[in-house]
Amino acid sequence: MRILLVSEFVETVNLLLKEAFTGESVAVEGEVSGYRVSQGQWVSFDLKDDKALVNVFLPVWNLRVPIEDGFRVRVFGVPRVYPKYGKFSLSAERIELAGEGALKKALALLRARLEQEGLFDPSRKRPLPRFPERIALVASRESAAYGDFIRVLGERWGGLQIDLSHVLVQGERAPDDIVRAIEQANAGGDAYDVLVLTRGGGSLEELMAFNDERVVHAIHASRIPTLVAIGHERDLTLAEEAADVRGSTPTDCARRLVPDRRDILYELSTVSGGIEQALRRQLDDGRSILERVFVSPTLWLRALRERLEAQMRLMASFNPHAVLSRGYAMIRDDRGHGIGTISEFVPGRQVTIVVRDGEADSTILCRRKTPKK
Repeated sequence: MRILLVSEFVETVNLLLKEAFTGESVAVEGEVSGYRVSQGQWVSFDLKDDKALVNVFLPVWNLRVPIEDGFRVRVFGVPRVYPKYGKFSLSAERIELAGEGALKKALALLRARLEQEGLFDPSRKRPLPRFPERIALVASRESAAYGDFIRVLGERWGGLQIDLSHVLVQGERAPDDIVRAIEQANAGGDAYDVLVLTRGGGSLEELMAFNDERVVHAIHASRIPTLVAIGHERDLTLAEEAADVRGSTPTDCARRLVPDRRDILYELSTVSGGIEQALRRQLDDGRSILERVFVSPTLWLRALRERLEAQMRLMASFNPHAVLSRGYAMIRDDRGHGIGTISEFVPGRQVTIVVRDGEADSTILCRRKTPKK
């Protein structure tokens, strides 16, 4: 029998484990228990089922989904015995949520946290331009959603510049793909009027790329107004909640992006018709005036004169000399400014009294305030 040192024994066990799984990662599914984070850097928990459990260990930056005790997850990693502690663990490379229940619970946790951070604040949402010309489209060119969007856009308006960023829309690599496309569109400065992100329907698990925190932050940080439509009308992803405008489906997304040319033509026809009617009314009014002038110039001139005389009487009523002619007087100080309050009558002050037919200088002897009635 060969006698091994402890370190040799652990090394041999790890070598056997590696050979048993042909050097590749293994995926293990189970329920999370005893979840904890140490020193803000290391995540560990037990992964269990009805008959067994195994410890899971990973750096916190490798954990891209929110989890807690009771969640069902799939852990992708490598089994090994850690020499320092002599403890068998599954060293995780990534973790995925398993089952719709776990997905919904994790989604609720993430939604609550992102909402608290202000990523869904309605006050920051921007309106889309009514007539966009340059569109940055993030989608899969192989999807039916892409085809529906392009078709409806062409039917309603047409003549747009549409630059497609072809991305994966599900799977492990999809979030990084989508984030990269959003950042590239924004790197172009003001090259685009709207950024559109869309894909068709699917299960909750298939749509999880659009609930990824990195995607949500990229949409929130976009300087280009965003329009996002994921799945069917009943589906609601965090990406849509972070967008400036949400479309219920890819088809609805196209309808929200551009107006129908037939509606615009009708609107223009209505406006031009209104302008034409207004001009016609003005011409008719002018024609009526000219006809009255030529048919009965005396009556027209008399009406005109009466209006002018009424305006002149109104203007004359505001003439201060007209007020003086009714027996009133106006008092000015030594600088020619009018005096209108009792506080300005200082004993000994020189004033000028202006009446209808002349002026007289006077000195204030005393002042007396008349009590209000």
